[in-house]
Amino acid sequence: MPRFRGLIHGSAIGFQLILLLQGFGSFPRESRRIMLTLNFVGEIIVLNTDGDHKRGPSMSYPELLAKTRELVAAAQTMGVLGAELRLRQMGHDGHPLVRSALQAVLRNLEPSLLDGLEPGQAAAIIGQLIYGLQDALNLIREPERAPGWPYTDPDVLQERGRGSRAVARNFANLARQRSALAALLRDCRFLDIGTGVGWLAIEAAKIWPGMRIVGLDIWEPSLRLAATNVAAEGLQDRIILRQENVTEINDEAAFDVIWLPPCLPREVVDRALPRIARALAPGGFLLFGIFASRPNPLSQSLSELLTIRNGGYPWQFEEVKEKLRIAGFSNIEHAVGHPSHSVIIAQHE
Repeated sequence: MPRFRGLIHGSAIGFQLILLLQGFGSFPRESRRIMLTLNFVGEIIVLNTDGDHKRGPSMSYPELLAKTRELVAAAQTMGVLGAELRLRQMGHDGHPLVRSALQAVLRNLEPSLLDGLEPGQAAAIIGQLIYGLQDALNLIREPERAPGWPYTDPDVLQERGRGSRAVARNFANLARQRSALAALLRDCRFLDIGTGVGWLAIEAAKIWPGMRIVGLDIWEPSLRLAATNVAAEGLQDRIILRQENVTEINDEAAFDVIWLPPCLPREVVDRALPRIARALAPGGFLLFGIFASRPNPLSQSLSELLTIRNGGYPWQFEEVKEKLRIAGFSNIEHAVGHPSHSVIIAQHE
């Protein structure tokens, strides 16, 4: 049973915060999650931490205001968790009065919540917290904005990019059960489409010392940071950055493994797939990212909203499978190896 069952109940209009502590080092194998969601379309749906729900009559304004305050308190609790992790990350004690108050909140949340957390795991959780809060605030501040990737602030780009390191670690987990993929990853030419600030490429280079990587992106603010990050890690000889649209690449049999993330528009993927197939060597693998299915209709629709708003497309496996088959791929498999995203693995014929 998840440890947070019944700890926080949420109700909100139009945003969701999910913290998943699953599959991290010393954490228990069962999912530990805080889920705060709300739907208000004439009736209120309150989700507990397992995603169960109950329905009640329409709320009055005072009741809705009370529920909104609960949600605000829960969001602030997320801030407390992030603040404590950042202080630990920086090796900073902070102001003694504030630190003591932070830790008092966390004791009330879950006394042993952060026990045994490794530095990389802490960084991943901080990234998830910031990512969720930024998306929520962006929805409120710019509800009229068209789909796309609007972020230029270096701090925002870096925080969001650091979360992609978990994607590379997920590749390693998937490869443990797939000997052909594992053999290629050990010594391969890897194309990281949508490399952003480069953290996925950097993590992959560290996991597989024989890998040579090309990081591809069109977003110049991200690529500037990627160049700095790659240089800081001393990986300039193994990671090459290219500012280029994936729909325009002309590489032929140049890569053994290609990563296609779930954050690209459908029309871009449709135009890019033939070029990706041409760029992949025979027997090579395409790793096609899609966001994982959520446990209930509300959280699924919220995931799809945020995917579309940030410029992506909410792919489903059967749709992708058919596109890959037409593009000349075989051995197409849907691999679920991470709480937030899945990978469709396909081999080039």
